[in-house]
Amino acid sequence: MLTSLDLRKILCFDGLHYSFQLLRHFESKLWDTCCKIPDDNSQVITALASCWGFVDAVHRIREISQSIPGVSTKHAEMRAFLTASSIAEEYRHYIQHLRNQLSKEPPNSFPVWGSLSWVDPIIPTRTHTALLGAQISGTHNTGSVYDTWERKWVSKVCLGIDNQSFNFDTIFLASLRFESFILPLLTEGAPAEVQFHEKLPIITFDIVSPPAA
Repeated sequence: MLTSLDLRKILCFDGLHYSFQLLRHFESKLWDTCCKIPDDNSQVITALASCWGFVDAVHRIREISQSIPGVSTKHAEMRAFLTASSIAEEYRHYIQHLRNQLSKEPPNSFPVWGSLSWVDPIIPTRTHTALLGAQISGTHNTGSVYDTWERKWVSKVCLGIDNQSFNFDTIFLASLRFESFILPLLTEGAPAEVQFHEKLPIITFDIVSPPAA
């Protein structure tokens, strides 16, 4: 018989499991999609959906993780993840409250949906930036970040809002490290069915119309 505490842990596991899978889905083709934008501007929509879906998934992982019973937010792995992903809170707050953002006086000086930057697939020292929206005088944008110490781009894809850069690669790697810590912790000693997600139970219903009178 599962206790209330056991049930809460299982629910947290399920919430995290699918959130991590969504994160992988959004990240998997993001750079490839961005690389197609110069030849097909319609790819911006797919890229944007992946960017903001990624932000939302990271936010959800953060929220669930801080609700797990018996796991302290002061644990080293938890702190490392929360620190690495803190910018997701700011980005999600921004996009969820666009009404407030668009009511500012003076208005924001950056594109509403930000600026999307990616590393060139052929020339590794080059990046491209798509400015999303009307190019009004005074508009500014944030592009890819180059680490002069490591001599490489921080991320292959970057979403800029205001003067901040959301670097997908670093946050994705931090999330995968956290996943390898938190999911085994939640399933330790749990029933086997809690850990198995390869084959989902499918319930099928058919509606049979009554014979005509």
